[in-house]
Amino acid sequence: MPTINILPDHVANQIAAGEVVQRPASVVKELLENSVDAGATKITLSLLGSGKTSISVSDNGSGMDEEDARHCFLRHATSKIKSADDLFQLTTRGFRGEAMASIGAVAHVLLRTNQNEEGLGLELKLEDSEVQSVVPYPWNKGTQVVVKNLFYNIPARRKFLKNDRIELRHCIDEFHRVALVHGDIEWVMKSDENLLFHLKPSPLRQRITGIFGRKFDERLVPINESTEVVKVEGYVIKPEFAKKKRGEQFFFVNNRFVKSPYLHNALREAFEDVLSGEHHPGYFLYLTVDPSEIDVNIHPTKTEIKFEDERAIYAVLRSATRHAIGQFNVAPTIDFDAEQSFAIPPLPDGQMPKAPQITVNPNFNPFETTQSPTPRFRSDDEKYQRITQEKYLNTSQTFEYSSEDQIEGFWDVHSEKSGDEHSTNVLLWGKHMLTLLGRKVLIININAARYRVFYDQYLEKLSNATLPSQQLLFPEEIQVGPADQALLQEHEGWFATAGFDLRPEKNPGDFSLVGAPMLLSPEAAVPALEELLEQLKELDPDAIESSIVKSFAQTLAKKAANSEFAKTKEALQALKERLLSSSNPQYTPSGKKVIIELTPEDLETLL
Repeated sequence: MPTINILPDHVANQIAAGEVVQRPASVVKELLENSVDAGATKITLSLLGSGKTSISVSDNGSGMDEEDARHCFLRHATSKIKSADDLFQLTTRGFRGEAMASIGAVAHVLLRTNQNEEGLGLELKLEDSEVQSVVPYPWNKGTQVVVKNLFYNIPARRKFLKNDRIELRHCIDEFHRVALVHGDIEWVMKSDENLLFHLKPSPLRQRITGIFGRKFDERLVPINESTEVVKVEGYVIKPEFAKKKRGEQFFFVNNRFVKSPYLHNALREAFEDVLSGEHHPGYFLYLTVDPSEIDVNIHPTKTEIKFEDERAIYAVLRSATRHAIGQFNVAPTIDFDAEQSFAIPPLPDGQMPKAPQITVNPNFNPFETTQSPTPRFRSDDEKYQRITQEKYLNTSQTFEYSSEDQIEGFWDVHSEKSGDEHSTNVLLWGKHMLTLLGRKVLIININAARYRVFYDQYLEKLSNATLPSQQLLFPEEIQVGPADQALLQEHEGWFATAGFDLRPEKNPGDFSLVGAPMLLSPEAAVPALEELLEQLKELDPDAIESSIVKSFAQTLAKKAANSEFAKTKEALQALKERLLSSSNPQYTPSGKKVIIELTPEDLETLL
């Protein structure tokens, strides 16, 4: 009996679908790219149940006749290539000829299409990769594909789909990737009959602001560099708007979205002088390369490509980005050649410039001579005597409070003879404070200590009650995308509990922040809100309540700890006492060390 069997077509199709169709967003990507390749000028995407119930894509492209409509659901059927050589001259999107066949293997598909402005089109129904019916149907020129009940015949696969919010976010990401590269097409996206996007044909900068909000316009720095190897166009985001988590990062090669850690590292190097290691640069970059010098056929979803000369592209990309940063003065610069005498400061509001006045000294005598005394230089003995008599040689002290009695008394009070186990004095030392606890010297990181103390406060308040909200004198305007709007709605109660008072404006996605959590400075309120949204995106959708509380407490505490702090002796003493009585004085909520302890024995090993 043979051990090798030929798989039935429906099993082979489901296996192929496993590579192409991973979630509703995979279907969205393939259908949108097909509409682009059909020459459409308007494309509409409609979702029900975040794509798990229904995905509909309509376009006004070229349409199909009955033969093409049937053939498009066959495996390895494509209009994009005819020979192997065409793989290295690709200018279109889908070319593998498996997308529609894979979709038809795991969902119910309805296709309506017409090649002409007049006359009847056709409607085709597909189930289990088999055409069920083809009938005439009145339809405008173009094509509509409706995909229903995704993974209906693979329950195990459907079980692994995430909740509606996460699946919708993935669908929106795919919509962004296609819409950003085709500014000449009108795009519409709806979710459960709610309009999320309506993008008219527009230049790239307007397309970016249309998707991500008007405030993005001030964040963009243009790049335009052309070489024999590659042409680089697009925008990078200014360093001050960089995010700790990966935000808006888009690479397009020959109008195809790609993921490339190698090219991303080129951007990291270009920003290394103006960006901290924990932040990631944002960018919308479009690379044009000779199609014969890239291979796009190395990944089932075609999001990874291979360059023939990737080192040269790496160098050009890094150089072009650095040039843009310097050209538009994004990086702080000092012009040593500037003539400071012409640097005229602006006048205060309402003040008018005055004509210069000429003053003359009536007692000036040009024939009168005056001699200034010859400067006397100190001898070496006088210099040494002057140095030994001065207490501090550096006039800019790092201590905000410092006197001879306080510094000397710090050590006397805590001598071993006193037997005092709880120190009553602290000493400021840069970003740290020193104190004694018995025989130990404690070196405490002030910022980390505040982080721990604030975290315990926020955690207790959020767990048992509502944080008080402080009304802002000047409300802050906030603009969020559709995915973030869904997050705000889903966790609206938690934001209110944390003290955020948000009021929706007329335009969708626009909010006014009129109240912020107590202990949080007003200027830190908006960054805290944005960081909370990023944290919630990464949080497991089935996370229990305690995880959400900890995430809120951690984010708010970190922002509160970075606010200004008057490092007086009394404030430091209070901070030390609250730290030592906290839940975990040794570590911050993120696991970093707060206190270093030194004993006399430790010093003996060091010296």
